[in-house]
Amino acid sequence: MKFLSAFALLVVLTVTAAAQTKSFSPLVPRDKLEYIVVLESGDRFRGNVVASGDTFQIKTEFDIIRVPKSMIKEFIPITFPRDTYLHRAQHFLMPTASPSGPGVSLTNYELGFMYATFGLGYGATISAGATLVPTVSLKSQLYHVNAKFTVEREKDMEFAVGGAYTFFTTDHPYAHIYGVGTFALGTGRYSAMIFYKAAGDEQAPVSILGPGNDTTQFTLYYQGGMGAAFGFDAPAFGRDDMFWVGEIATNDFSRPENTVSMVGIRLQNEHLSADFGIALSAAPLVLPVTSFRYRF
Repeated sequence: MKFLSAFALLVVLTVTAAAQTKSFSPLVPRDKLEYIVVLESGDRFRGNVVASGDTFQIKTEFDIIRVPKSMIKEFIPITFPRDTYLHRAQHFLMPTASPSGPGVSLTNYELGFMYATFGLGYGATISAGATLVPTVSLKSQLYHVNAKFTVEREKDMEFAVGGAYTFFTTDHPYAHIYGVGTFALGTGRYSAMIFYKAAGDEQAPVSILGPGNDTTQFTLYYQGGMGAAFGFDAPAFGRDDMFWVGEIATNDFSRPENTVSMVGIRLQNEHLSADFGIALSAAPLVLPVTSFRYRF
């Protein structure tokens, strides 16, 4: 029942996001528009340029409009392959099959986990991060490294394979390999991932060393071998600076109580994005989740 509640919450938001793309009859389908037009005022909209000069003629979802060149700040391409403005390398935590693209981004999860992502062209994406919890020794922090290789890119589908290494303190490393496919539906993206635990203890006695002689101890149970995840992001309310985001994952098909889901909303521009949402586990446990990302 707890698993069904988490799954139902994600399904409701997924259907809501997908339905928004079919709520009107546009002049041009939204997913066929190739640019985000950014005005000097800060306003933005999607469109295709049909004529240019001192005045641009731009075809939008509803009409062809004329905008003086002096009012336009920039055109952001959002079509393959230069689509990393909308198509980032993760939904929230879950990797997508989309590459990060050339450049570097820095993300802060929960105000305590710093995560850097490096794009090597449109093929390889390398990510690494660590918690930075004050008064906790470096040996007791959480560390994570991920290498993803996008091996197939089509207009409406991408596929990637990768591997990740996670340290629950430096004494307990876990290795995973995974495959993930991402496909387009309307203006949203949806991903399905299968992952396998290649190395790591089923029971790990974790000790976190705090200030002085203060030590927190608990046992981490990870008995599953094969897991799966599903995630999505889609424009909210027909906007390109606001997105619905969701994920659901389990690390063991035989243990539905290990399922965790997340739903939230993202605000973003060309460089900065902020996610705000809630995570729900089958405990039940509800936690607020946040992330702040800057793309250089």
